Amino acid sequence: MTIYRDRGELKWIPFLMPEHRALLTKYYKEIQKIEMPEIDEQVLSIYENVLNDAIFSGDMVEVKYVEKQEMKRFKGFVHRTNYMEQTVELANERNGIIHVPFEAIVHVERSID
Repeated sequence: MTIYRDRGELKWIPFLMPEHRALLTKYYKEIQKIEMPEIDEQVLSIYENVLNDAIFSGDMVEVKYVEKQEMKRFKGFVHRTNYMEQTVELANERNGIIHVPFEAIVHVERSID
């Protein structure tokens, strides 16, 4: 005997009007906003070492950062670190070059891809 699992709101999505979909999308984005977490100085130095190693070895990195209270993820190569402006420049073929402030970075790791 199987237990019936109710799909909740999902079963009503095909019947929504476009205005309702837009409002629901806006609502879900609003409730998913996050505050910038506190990161220890030792962890920041580890992230800096990973970024510097990626510059010299040419490895890809995956950087998670907070922008406008949303968690963003960028996978690409480290173009350079700018200590005067406190930013790191990341590049990939799809998005080009982006500038990420040091204080917005939440996590850095080498990418396996």
